[in-house]
Amino acid sequence: MKKYSFIFAGALALMSESVHAANFAVITSPPTILNVLVLVASVGCVAGCFKVAELVKGGLFSKSWQLFLAGFGMLVVSQIASLCVTFEILALPSFIVPGILTLMAGLFLYALYEARRILG
Repeated sequence: MKKYSFIFAGALALMSESVHAANFAVITSPPTILNVLVLVASVGCVAGCFKVAELVKGGLFSKSWQLFLAGFGMLVVSQIASLCVTFEILALPSFIVPGILTLMAGLFLYALYEARRILG
């Protein structure tokens, strides 16, 4: 037991960093409130797409709805990353959030292409 305690204490000492409080004062700014609203709406869209994807499982539109589900999932991830950067919880390069949003738009475009291909 002492061996594991020593290993754990050593790992904690090696992985320590400086700690700063998160900046929660920015939550009242309008862009942050909009990011929170988009996050809530996108979580709702993920839930809705999941229900529809379960209903059309194995059908022609299943791939299209799975792509929509992945696109809304990317929107959730981008909003969480954006809020983490805004609250100064996480330091990310400036191209990460736009890159995730570009991936989301690409998934939506591919889902629309698949749906159009099925209908046409």
